[in-house]
Amino acid sequence: MKDSNTKYFSTGEFAKLCKVNKKTLFYYDEINLFKPEKVLSNGYRYYSTYQLETFNVIFTLKDLGMPLKEIKDFMDKRNAKNIIELFTYETNEIEKEINRLKRKQEIIYNKIKIINEAKHLTDKIFIEHQDEEYIVLSSPIDKTKYPYDTDTYMNHLDYCYSNNLYIGYPVGSIKTIKDMMSENLHDYTYYYTKVNKDCTNENIIVKPRGNYLVGYMKGYYINTPAIYKKLLDYINKNNLTIMDFAYEDVLLDEVATKDIDEYILKVSIQIK
Repeated sequence: MKDSNTKYFSTGEFAKLCKVNKKTLFYYDEINLFKPEKVLSNGYRYYSTYQLETFNVIFTLKDLGMPLKEIKDFMDKRNAKNIIELFTYETNEIEKEINRLKRKQEIIYNKIKIINEAKHLTDKIFIEHQDEEYIVLSSPIDKTKYPYDTDTYMNHLDYCYSNNLYIGYPVGSIKTIKDMMSENLHDYTYYYTKVNKDCTNENIIVKPRGNYLVGYMKGYYINTPAIYKKLLDYINKNNLTIMDFAYEDVLLDEVATKDIDEYILKVSIQIK
C-alpha cells in the first residue's frame, strides 16, 4: 500500500514529467503495459511518484529497440534476477554501440586531418621530422601487373576491414630503393594502411620516427614518376643518404574531390 503522503499526477502532468505525449500513456494503458495507479469514477487517470521509475525502465527498453510486446512480457514476469540479466545484456550492447560510434568518430577525425594536411601543398621539396606510425603491409605486389596489382590491393583492403583495422586512412604505396632506381617508374613493393598504435595484430609494423624528405604531387596517380624524379634529383644534388622505403600517402582523393586532377599525394623518404 502507498502511504497517505504519496503524490499523484494527472495524465498530462505525468506525461510532461516523462517527456512523452499523453497519447503514449493512453496507449500503454490500453495494451496493459503501464496503467495508472488510480482511475476515478469520472474516468480521470492518476499516476503516483512510485510509477516514475517503472515508466523510465519501460521507456529505456523501448529506446533500446525492444518491441513493446517483449517489454510487456518482461514487465509481467519481472523479478530481481531477470532485471539483472536484462540490464547486464543491454549494458554490453550499449558498450558495443559506444565502441562503434567511437570508431566512426575516429574515422571522421582522421579524414579531416588528412584533408587539412592537403592544404600544405607546395612545389618545394623539404625535410621534416615525422613521428613513428603503425602500418599493416599487403602481400608483395606483383610488379608484372600494370598499372596496379588489383588482386593484392583488394586482398589488403579485405584484410584491413575484416580485422577492424581501418581507421579512415586511404591505402598508401611503398617503394623500396630498388623500386625508385628501377627503369619501370611504376614499380612498387607493398600497399599499406595506417592503423592504431594499440593494435595487437601480428602483421603490424612500425614506420620509424626520423627525418624524411617530403614532396607533394597534385594530379592523378599515374603522374607519380614526376615527384620521385624531383625527390631523387634533390637527393643527388644535396648528397643525401636515403634509407629503405618511400611512403606514398593519399591526402585528397575521390572522397574530397570529383576531379582526378585535384588529387594530392605526399611522398616521404627517410634520410640519414
